[in-house]
Amino acid sequence: MENLQQLARTTFSNLPVEKQEKIVAAAVREFSRHGYKKASINTIVRDAGISKGSLYQYFHNKEVLFVFIFERFTLLVKKAVAEQGRSNVARAREGESATAEQGRSSIVRARDGESTTAAQGRSCVVGAGPEHDFFSQVGRVLLAGIEFIDRHPDYFQIYLRVLFEQDVPMREKLLAQVRLFSREYFGPLCQAGQKSGAIRSDIPLAVVIFILDATLDRFLQSYAQGALDRDLDLGQINREELLVQVKLILQVLKEGLAVYGNSGNRVV
Repeated sequence: MENLQQLARTTFSNLPVEKQEKIVAAAVREFSRHGYKKASINTIVRDAGISKGSLYQYFHNKEVLFVFIFERFTLLVKKAVAEQGRSNVARAREGESATAEQGRSSIVRARDGESTTAAQGRSCVVGAGPEHDFFSQVGRVLLAGIEFIDRHPDYFQIYLRVLFEQDVPMREKLLAQVRLFSREYFGPLCQAGQKSGAIRSDIPLAVVIFILDATLDRFLQSYAQGALDRDLDLGQINREELLVQVKLILQVLKEGLAVYGNSGNRVV
């Protein structure tokens, strides 16, 4: 399978970029709507404007095409996170104002033309000190995830199908790629957070990463697929309300679920 994937990448990459994108778009659309098993190669080649024989010159079979498309998804995610990381560094170096920072954040560019203010968006993720810095970074990752879904909704639907459908080729390997990337990203972030005193150091690093990854991933699942959570209805609420939910998630991650008494001790 790996040899077939390499052959697909080499042969396909020799096509004009415009033709590549047309084939990819057709495949992404079909896989996102119907999943792997029910996706139709006939529909893909029709929408791409090519023959089935031509498609099989680039991709040996439907499985090779699907894995290729999922790899494109992981690359897009890595690119989005890398851009988020560079923006974090730029903010730290420039010491820019809250308004300027949030003005560039696309999360407040509501799809429905809402006028969410820059200050409201930034207040969800920015504070002062190492603790606030850690959780502000987590918040920006969550906002970047929302932006990714807005930009690439079909790709995220493919991820959800791999997550929830069992009849996907190489399913465990594909999901392992996503989990590995989460560990690679959150690992250094959580290590730095524990070292700076922003988060508890007595909790094993693997547990911290698991909690963050599970919380953010579940939030984004609900945002992308409303049927997964009708109570919060994240995909239907306006941007101002969505930012409130983001802030609440960060607050719970920071303070936990325990109730504190007047003495400051946890009430058991």
